Amino acid sequence: MIPRLLQFSVLVSYVYEVTFGSIYEQLQPIDVVRTSTVGNTSYDCFEDQYDMPLVFWHKANLESKLSLIRSLDNQDVSIKRELLAAGCKWLWNSVPGLILLEVYSGDQQIKSFKKRGNVYSSIITKINSTHWRCEDNSFVEHVEITFENKITVVVEANLSAVTIDQCEKSGEPNAFNGTNRCHHTTYCTYRPGDRPFAAGNYWCACRPGYYSAFTKFDGALVELASPEDIDNKYSCHKCLEGCDVCDGPESCMAKFMWTKRSTFLGITVVCIISTVILIWFVHKNRRIKVFRIASPTFLIITLIGCIIMYSEMGIMFPECTQQLCVATKWTRHFGFCITYSALLMKTWRVSLTYRVKSAHKLKLTDKQLLQWMTPILVIILVYMGAWTLSDPPQAVLEKEKETNLRFWRCSNDWWDYCLAAGEVLFLAWGVRVCYVVRNAESFYNEAQSINFAIYNICIVNIIMMTIHFFLFPDIGPNFKYTLGFIRTQLSTSVTIALVFGSKVVRVLNGQGDHWDNKAKGLVSYEMNDVCEETNDLQTENEELKEEIFKLATQIGLLKNSLMHVNNRHLRKTGCQSCNPIASNQQSPTSKTGSFFKSLGSNSCLAPSTSA
Repeated sequence: MIPRLLQFSVLVSYVYEVTFGSIYEQLQPIDVVRTSTVGNTSYDCFEDQYDMPLVFWHKANLESKLSLIRSLDNQDVSIKRELLAAGCKWLWNSVPGLILLEVYSGDQQIKSFKKRGNVYSSIITKINSTHWRCEDNSFVEHVEITFENKITVVVEANLSAVTIDQCEKSGEPNAFNGTNRCHHTTYCTYRPGDRPFAAGNYWCACRPGYYSAFTKFDGALVELASPEDIDNKYSCHKCLEGCDVCDGPESCMAKFMWTKRSTFLGITVVCIISTVILIWFVHKNRRIKVFRIASPTFLIITLIGCIIMYSEMGIMFPECTQQLCVATKWTRHFGFCITYSALLMKTWRVSLTYRVKSAHKLKLTDKQLLQWMTPILVIILVYMGAWTLSDPPQAVLEKEKETNLRFWRCSNDWWDYCLAAGEVLFLAWGVRVCYVVRNAESFYNEAQSINFAIYNICIVNIIMMTIHFFLFPDIGPNFKYTLGFIRTQLSTSVTIALVFGSKVVRVLNGQGDHWDNKAKGLVSYEMNDVCEETNDLQTENEELKEEIFKLATQIGLLKNSLMHVNNRHLRKTGCQSCNPIASNQQSPTSKTGSFFKSLGSNSCLAPSTSA
């Protein structure tokens, strides 16, 4: 530590004369030190005294130490002398490094202290002056400070015993503060006691985030080096991205397993192409019963949502950035909302139809379901838009716990947690609807396939949310990409297989227009009410009347035959109408009541009068 006596803050001006005239050079204190110790021009020691406006001891600091002396009353001369003498003695003993201390009251010397061997006697030259002089090949600073009460303090100190601190010291006044020559990639650390009153008493160590083959550089060598040498020899190299501290050029970022990621991305691209082909296939065969009953509009909407969810894998493939984070959130949540809403609307229609207890058939069109689906999509669009505009997701640098390697990932905040909570509630509603229609039968088991798909989506998403938010929030990029691929395949690919697999197989086998074993007499719970061969209510009533007429005819014939057998009250001859078969030769599908009329007028039923 530099003695308190040697605290200073202002610049040095050194004046010298040459043969051809006076030339003034404005030098800083460190420049004088450098030229006298390490510079090209030698100032081994001053032969004469030179004015040096360099204050090693601030006047404010001196005033605080001599505040009692400064406040003395001018009239108490005897008391003033004693207090001044006592103050000088305390100051001489408390401040190390002094070789001379004199106190004057006006022009009269009150007290004087000198180091042994110091033959120099101070003479006041001017008020508040400071200069250096040379004594025994050592630099001596001479300081004179005069207070308002005409008390003058003369202080001298041997600078050759002081080690200069050139490092940055915030809050400590020092003319040498920050005068080191360390490169901007290094920082200065003070090295006390090695070289008194000389430049270079410090080390230049690499800053955090930089590295070098040497742990630190000697400040004495840095002081002698040229700017080019400092840039080339005494500087540090920046660590690679992700490294706060490093020992070499090794990267601190987690390495991507590009082969594995490329394989997953290739499978995803194949799935996207297959989904596009499936959209074309559904549209082309939309009039076939197996697709027509399942509502081609909602089937295509479901596939579009699946394509959006598949595209998340392509966005997650490169290194994470803010723009890619925003795109990832959009594809994941908006694609899920489209797919899940389309499936849920179809299941909800089955639920509403299945729970109808009246004889009136409930008919829900695609247009009505789209009107109910639109608010759901509008809500997610507004939420995602507000999120993107106000507080978009950021790419943050995280450290993997197992390897301590860094990687970029998308930040999670309360926007993510609120959206996740909303999706969980949405999934719970879908599970409840599926549970209500668990026993409902539909053509080609459409309702059951959708139920299984919704159950699967719910289970997969809840598991992945738990892993993503709670179990492994800081997993590495490769594991995270693997989990994303697993989530996409289990939720999206399995949904497509459950909803479209059996339908595509039927169409390819030529069975798309054929009913399954349970189709006969099955009421359709789907939207399209159902297909071309389904009769309306009027046709069903006419067929029912014909069946009733047939049954009534058979019952009448059986009744007449039983009454005619062994009935003594009926005439046995002369009545052609007694033959019920002959007397009722009419169409069994007749829509009139002629048969019942003939029964009422049949003379064979009249009692006999012969008895």
